[in-house]
Amino acid sequence: MLSRDEAYNIICDLNEEAHSATYDDWMVADGLEDEGEFDEAEAAREEASELQTTEFREAFQVLDQETQEAILYWEKNDPDFAEEFNAWWGQ
Repeated sequence: MLSRDEAYNIICDLNEEAHSATYDDWMVADGLEDEGEFDEAEAAREEASELQTTEFREAFQVLDQETQEAILYWEKNDPDFAEEFNAWWGQ
């Protein structure tokens, strides 16, 4: 089984990949904020966050079963790990 650190590094990489895949969406939100469109910027950030969550989940599903199980083990048994994982996994 993966160590906690190995599992954590994997989910960090997944989140970074998900963020990279949605980078343009985040930049749209930043641009709206720069233009003073604060409500629209917040809505765009929510959308970017949802898209990033989807990307994270899809990337997780591509992992082999053993890796998924190890990550879910740490998610169930380590509160700090679970906090990070669940923030990226979403509701």
